Amino acid sequence: MTNEECYHFDAFGYLIIRNALTPTELKRCVRALEQIDLDEVPVAAAHRYPFLQLRDHPVLVRYATELCGDGFRVDDQPRLVGRGRGDEEVLTDGSEWVDWSRAYRHDHGVRLCQRLQAYWALADVDLDDGGFVLIPASHNSLVDTPPEVIDGTDDMGLVHQPTLNEGDLLLVAGNTVQGARPWRGKGPQRLLGWSYIAAGLGNEALGKSKSLPEWTSQLTPEQRAVVHNPDPDAPQLHVTTDGEKSWIEERVDHPSIYLRDSDSSIDEKEFYHWDLCGHLVVGGIMDEAWLRAANAAIDAFPELISKEPTNSYGDSKSLKSEGHRSSMRDLWNLPAPHCEPFRRMIAHPALIQRLNWMMGSGYGVTQCNAFLSEKGGSGLFFLASAQTHGAFAWQGEMPRRGILMSYRSRNIFSD
Repeated sequence: MTNEECYHFDAFGYLIIRNALTPTELKRCVRALEQIDLDEVPVAAAHRYPFLQLRDHPVLVRYATELCGDGFRVDDQPRLVGRGRGDEEVLTDGSEWVDWSRAYRHDHGVRLCQRLQAYWALADVDLDDGGFVLIPASHNSLVDTPPEVIDGTDDMGLVHQPTLNEGDLLLVAGNTVQGARPWRGKGPQRLLGWSYIAAGLGNEALGKSKSLPEWTSQLTPEQRAVVHNPDPDAPQLHVTTDGEKSWIEERVDHPSIYLRDSDSSIDEKEFYHWDLCGHLVVGGIMDEAWLRAANAAIDAFPELISKEPTNSYGDSKSLKSEGHRSSMRDLWNLPAPHCEPFRRMIAHPALIQRLNWMMGSGYGVTQCNAFLSEKGGSGLFFLASAQTHGAFAWQGEMPRRGILMSYRSRNIFSD
């Protein structure tokens, strides 16, 4: 895998390999698919050429080896997305609670991808066609996905439908939040998927019993609940205790010294978006009078606006432009009343409400600068901090003006 491919998979939880199938391979698979009942795909594709060629395709094997390690293997029967499962419109998976049989981690150069899903596009999937969807970056999230996102009531703008060309291969980390939306494409949906697991995991789907051993019938219900059940559809049973006796509850227990506080003033959707995406947009904070005052303050001091040269971005096509990238610093120190619009930003209630749960007590603001661009203004190099960020060259007709204020946690201030 290239550095770009590794970064994309680690950041977003999926990767598209374009033209993984040759035209001949593609035609052979489409012809075979047309010759069978689509409801019989799981059985037919598991034992029939050329579907077996997809399962063991050299392109897939190369990527799966890098992601899952040597010894990976098939975990489940193949399936055609959109058929054979009535609950596909409900998103599934995700990293919370953490199921280590599906987990993905990449720390200090060591990658762990326990489960990988591979989808072969045997027909085009255009923008807004529906079908397979996922939430990018959800494989790295440790926050519960809001139920409104799971059931499709409110996707928060986070649900993404990959666009695919016939012959493409889509690889998805097994713990990425994913599902399917109603198909609206012109032709039939032809996305065939296989699941793979790393060598250290037990295979629960192919050629093994899905029932508990006979001897477990002699156990107490609490003992039987603790014995590994190979049936992936069995209810999640939790054995709890008061120290004297044990009993069964059908729930998932997440032991913690912390309890969810419904009165914490944290909006759960905002918290999920912040953890998933690393940024949060809160609209409607500044009124028209405040905006006018801030823009007038900048216009009053053109001599304080600095411009950077256009030749500082090398061959970058997205950053370089004919114009300049301008900025204005130390806005809090402007003469009154021009400083007021910017000082008002320091501790605005809408900001403080969110900084308190993002950063905890003791944080402090360190700078207040304006970034200013006319059409054609150059961009800004992308910076690798908590969230990689930067700015493209400005192409809008209206000038771009924004205020950047930086807050730091107490423990990173120098003495």
